[in-house]
Amino acid sequence: MKQTPSVSSTTAHLLVLQPLVDSHITVERMRRYVASISSVASPSTAASFLRGPILKQLLQETKALQNGNLHFSLNYEKTGNSIILTGTKNSRKKLWYIAHLDTVSYLVQAKQQSRYPLVPFCQHMIQNGRRSAVAYRFIPSNSRYEIVARGCLEAEDYHPFFRPESGDLKLKPGDRIVFSTFYQEDRFTGNFTAHIDNAVGVAALLAAAPVLAAAKVEALLAFPDEEEGPSGLGNQMIGRGSTRILNLLPLPELVVVSDVQQTAFGGDGPKLGEGAVLSEFSSLTRGAVTPPHLYALAVGFVGALQEVGVKIQTSTNSYTSRSDDVSVMLKTPNVLLLGFPGFNRHFDLGEPTANIYDVVNLAKAIVYFAALPTQLQQIWKQFETNAG
Repeated sequence: MKQTPSVSSTTAHLLVLQPLVDSHITVERMRRYVASISSVASPSTAASFLRGPILKQLLQETKALQNGNLHFSLNYEKTGNSIILTGTKNSRKKLWYIAHLDTVSYLVQAKQQSRYPLVPFCQHMIQNGRRSAVAYRFIPSNSRYEIVARGCLEAEDYHPFFRPESGDLKLKPGDRIVFSTFYQEDRFTGNFTAHIDNAVGVAALLAAAPVLAAAKVEALLAFPDEEEGPSGLGNQMIGRGSTRILNLLPLPELVVVSDVQQTAFGGDGPKLGEGAVLSEFSSLTRGAVTPPHLYALAVGFVGALQEVGVKIQTSTNSYTSRSDDVSVMLKTPNVLLLGFPGFNRHFDLGEPTANIYDVVNLAKAIVYFAALPTQLQQIWKQFETNAG
């Protein structure tokens, strides 16, 4: 495909960044980031408490690269969301990236015999079966969340229950049930199981952030809580955390949302091991729909990224779930859905699965996509010129 002048000039700019991108965003780093973040499930409304310190610790390892241009907030403006600012400390950024920090979780109802009925604070997707799970409780005496019971989440005709097998067998309101799993990788294929939704998106943004800082890119990287929520037709059933951030700040010019995008078993959807995924719309257009001019710009950019070794699969308009794009689309149409392929994201039929090489491609793409706002501005200038 013949490149436009703007894409060609962008490719030249990317070649300058490539040594830094390739030296920092490695398979080893992404493996460690995903394993660290996914090892701690973070129920909605508690994500910054549980995973925020992990992000802070991993960022401290890259201080030399940050060069004072990276600023982390554990609880931004008391919204319950963690964010990173690259460039200056000014939070008014034209470029945003979003990857939600929370995981699926369940609230506890009164015990029935030896198990507890659960209220999903998420889209519950297990019809029948058992999955390892634990119960979290906040302990006021030490201001920490602790695991107070271990057991299994049992589903019967989509109705979830928690059966405790050890620890405190008397759960109560305020406790949260989350799935329990750990990182396991097939080193031959790069496929791995872990709590991928959305530890992978978070890991990709976290790895990209110091590179953006080193390149002095002005960006906001948000890790909102409460992306997960009950299923329903209304968009604001989910994405509550990102809504709080959007309500505080001026509109960005471009927002890139990163989350898991379903693979297709024998279909024409994204495949594991073939790169990150760019989708045109989510939830059959109930979520965000990328404007045609922005999507065409991004697709052309995907072609340019091949020259720096970054693989991105483009949409075949197969199904992509809603994420924090449901909040963004109410503020601006300029939303790009750049995620990663995976399946069983909510433990539907087994362990959630993704591919570590796709994670590397996603993290690198996050850095390079910082060039798109300038190109989007050029498109609008041309529109205005054509309109006279």
